[in-house]
Amino acid sequence: MSNGISTRQNEEKYINHLAAQRQLYNEVKLWDNVNMMLSVILPLILAISQIVFKNIEVLKSLSYLLSLVSMLIAAFLDNCVSKKKKLAAYIQQCFDVYVYQMPWDKKLFGSEKNVINNIAEKSKILLRKNGEKEKLLNWYTSVADGLELKKGILVCQKENFNWDVNLRKKYKKASISVVAFLILIIFGIGIFENESFITILYRISFIAPMLRWLINVIKQLNNDINNLMELDGMINSPEEKEIEELQEIQAKLYNHRKACLAIPNFFYKWNKGNDEDVAYRSAKMDTEE
Repeated sequence: MSNGISTRQNEEKYINHLAAQRQLYNEVKLWDNVNMMLSVILPLILAISQIVFKNIEVLKSLSYLLSLVSMLIAAFLDNCVSKKKKLAAYIQQCFDVYVYQMPWDKKLFGSEKNVINNIAEKSKILLRKNGEKEKLLNWYTSVADGLELKKGILVCQKENFNWDVNLRKKYKKASISVVAFLILIIFGIGIFENESFITILYRISFIAPMLRWLINVIKQLNNDINNLMELDGMINSPEEKEIEELQEIQAKLYNHRKACLAIPNFFYKWNKGNDEDVAYRSAKMDTEE
């Protein structure tokens, strides 16, 4: 017998909720991508350009300027990005609470807000693109629909938890690997060009923006992962959950979403197929008697 999760999550009004939060996260990721371009991609281009232009002083000055600009842009956008994240997380929370038929706990979730205009504005932007609506259908695994409602809610929450923590661990490893590889390339260029030891050291000016970006990303990811792992015992304990416990889990997921690092879309899509399959298999195994 259906608990209604599959039906409620595909209602037009709540598809608009998902579209709005996805559009907001897309806007956050756009600015994050700009920061990545300034901090990682352009320094690499400048380092490679040195082979052509043979003018390390000019390129070093450009790299210093680039590092300063990227830091100023990051500081300027922090407040704007934070507001978008909080709004996206709130809209996702409204979606979840409705789909779960979970009472809104003011102490845990904060006061309810009227975000209808935000949802209408942002969902319109996303849904006018071909194929975007279809990507939002069946947001949670079909396994959750055939369970008693509280068990179905927990399955959905586990899906959120497992997906998110695993994706962040993968992105952390990928970020470290890519930046380490690019640093090797930058120093390798100097060695290949038979530059003096001092000239090779100047290449640190190209690497500094990359390291600043990487340290910031790793710091955020570590914080995200630590916050999620605090949920591990609560969400994966074998005891049957009452609605109050499910609300506490939901509050922690909500607080995580308000502050977490936005994973780039290309990395999300790259892992999506495999992660969806793992989520489905985990949910299926978890509900088998």
